[in-house]
Amino acid sequence: MSEVKTGQIRSGSADGSQSTSGLKGQLGTLDIALTTLAYAGPLAGTAGYITFVVGFGNGLGAPSAFLVVMAAFLLFAVGYSALSRFVPNPGAFYAYITSGLGRAAGLGAAFMVLASYFCIGVGFYGFAGLAFQDLVVGWGGPKIEWYFYSLIFWAVVGTLAYFHIAVSAKVLGVVLIVEVLLALMFDAAVMVQGGAEGISLAPFTWEAFSSGNVGLALIFGGALFCGFEATAIYREETKNPDKTIPRATYLVVLFIGCFYALTSWALITGLGNSQAVALSTANTATAFFDVSKVFVGDFFYKIVTLLLITSIFASHLSIQNATTRYVFSLAIDGVFPKALGVAHSKHSSPARASLTCSLIYLLLTASMIFAGLSATKIYAWFCGLASFSILIAMAITSLSAIVYFRRNKHHPVNAWQSLIAPGLSLLTLGAMILLAAENFATLIDDSQALADVMMYGVVLTFVFGFIYALWLKKSKPHIYQRIGRQMRDDIVKDQTDFNSLKPLNLR
Repeated sequence: MSEVKTGQIRSGSADGSQSTSGLKGQLGTLDIALTTLAYAGPLAGTAGYITFVVGFGNGLGAPSAFLVVMAAFLLFAVGYSALSRFVPNPGAFYAYITSGLGRAAGLGAAFMVLASYFCIGVGFYGFAGLAFQDLVVGWGGPKIEWYFYSLIFWAVVGTLAYFHIAVSAKVLGVVLIVEVLLALMFDAAVMVQGGAEGISLAPFTWEAFSSGNVGLALIFGGALFCGFEATAIYREETKNPDKTIPRATYLVVLFIGCFYALTSWALITGLGNSQAVALSTANTATAFFDVSKVFVGDFFYKIVTLLLITSIFASHLSIQNATTRYVFSLAIDGVFPKALGVAHSKHSSPARASLTCSLIYLLLTASMIFAGLSATKIYAWFCGLASFSILIAMAITSLSAIVYFRRNKHHPVNAWQSLIAPGLSLLTLGAMILLAAENFATLIDDSQALADVMMYGVVLTFVFGFIYALWLKKSKPHIYQRIGRQMRDDIVKDQTDFNSLKPLNLR
């Protein structure tokens, strides 16, 4: 069992004990991995993102780009997983940055990450509505406004997210397995038939990797990994979290990297090395489906277009689960209204927080519709913004890992876990953030002026949380002390009675 330091609330342990928050669960490594992988939406990423990386990124070097991003995120996972063993507080980025860099930085990061999760959700509602509309029209149905389909997604996702995480995990697991099998069927069919021009290892050469816009390829490749950090969010609902969370984190990163490297190679092979870039540029939205028809058949194409909807649905459900648990953790700490930090008496789920997130998603998406934004624009703007924010949060977490282990030298971790890997992660993520900033206008498919405003907005979100924490320190110290779940087990008797808690003399 991991050591629980003074000033921290027990959130789960190797013996299966549960947190005082009221959340309960017995999720294993595979459960968490499947739930988190659904966030990445493998089939949706294959159909929508890979062709963009090939057409507008580094061309034939797309498979190599995915492997490079995987290596960078594996470095991040080393420090992240080490923190998960010694910081048993739920909240992932929020808890880990608080433990290393202090409460103000932790709350700033929490606000920034929470905003990014809401951005991803809003962006995906645009994507979902558009994909559903295309499916209905393609199958001979009437053309109905995309946001009516988004409303269906919203209702179903909100309903499932209300119940125990095990319900979502089962649904996400089934959907994920089916979509991965279909993608692997596509890969096998193309490779067995030799593609359009034969199988080549050219996509894995330095010449291919360094061609085109490498920066854009790495940023879009990194976007497909978004959500893997959510493994730690489910700590309270996990059995043996000290082992389960690190295993799930490594498993998710390795799977995403290898999956997209293989599938992008198959897509390039199906298009033909000499034509892959041109065809992906000209037919970004349909290239994958075009290759599917040729090598797997028309029936497979129809099944894939149908299951693309379930893939997007699975991503939505995973996104809402992660967002809900951030809201729940902040409510437990007293930063948000305490009522949102009460678990459902029957389902042991953050039901109130989930309903609140559903309402916020509805209001945000509706405001974008009334503002006249198209589904494509909503998706590009908000998902691009979220990807940028997550990279910054990861970089801050790597720095936090270094600081935390320097201050806690008694922890049994080696230099690789406590300094070298987090340090290399900080450098590589810093480089990716710079590349993202340089290519942000392309990332959101809009003007540089809007790109600058959005990037400043990300920074201001962090600054707002930082300043708010300092205000809490002076005006409501009992809440300030709780930031990042920095409280002792023995004083937390009633999860809803925050006002009765006296300030703690914690550093």
